[in-house]
Amino acid sequence: MQKAPEKNNHNGVTKIPMKRGLALLAGWLLGTQLQAAELAVVVDDLGYSLERAERVLALPDAVALGMLPFAPMTADIVRRARITGHEIILHQPMEPLPANRHHAARGTLTVDMSPEHFAAQIDEALRAVPGIVGVNNHTGSRLTQDADAMRRLMGHIAARNLLFLDSRTTADTVAYAMAREARIPALQRDVFLDHVASTEAIEAEFHRAVAIARRRGYAVIIAHPHDASLSYLQRTLSRLPDGVTLVPLTRLISRDRPATLARAENPASPHRSLGQ
Repeated sequence: MQKAPEKNNHNGVTKIPMKRGLALLAGWLLGTQLQAAELAVVVDDLGYSLERAERVLALPDAVALGMLPFAPMTADIVRRARITGHEIILHQPMEPLPANRHHAARGTLTVDMSPEHFAAQIDEALRAVPGIVGVNNHTGSRLTQDADAMRRLMGHIAARNLLFLDSRTTADTVAYAMAREARIPALQRDVFLDHVASTEAIEAEFHRAVAIARRRGYAVIIAHPHDASLSYLQRTLSRLPDGVTLVPLTRLISRDRPATLARAENPASPHRSLGQ
């Protein structure tokens, strides 16, 4: 006959045997620690080095490629990415702070462009990178603060049914808000993996992204094709922590998950893109 649970003689509270209680506690803690978490990784600034791009293409196909539209190797890398199945986004140059026209990338969108010039620039960039799933900003700390410019950009993105990823090169960006206003599927960068391109700093930022993903369910990492970054991703993405899954960028959009499109809880990161 099964023994009835013991009761406290004073208040009738059921006692749980110590071993069983410890097992239940351990199970609860394990479940909390292993809460499902999704990571999306984008490697930006691609188009100048085929060798670096090949290292990115050797990473899991959930990693997205951010392609500069007019870089010399862009067309070749895009063709290879379509074979490997990696998602591609247009890494669109936008006006930085401080503005320096002499060092601006070709095709940079600026605040003072006429609507016609702006449209011609973005159309040319979109044609240069076929098969994309979305757009994010390269630099842009000036342009992404300008609501009129962002509304103009979102009109072009909406017309092509693309997503928008705000790289957040400034805490004062309004790009994400303008994407939401235009009812465009939108995300924001959570972590720049390699704002400091040392192994120790990269590892710290990756763990910060994992912590965000465990707390909220997902996180978006932007990396750059530095040797240290690619070596770290090669080692780490093949052995992610328990409960953490690498997913394509579009997976975060396709989920019926209001938090993906609200992001109210995430504070502006102090880190800014290299080049702004």
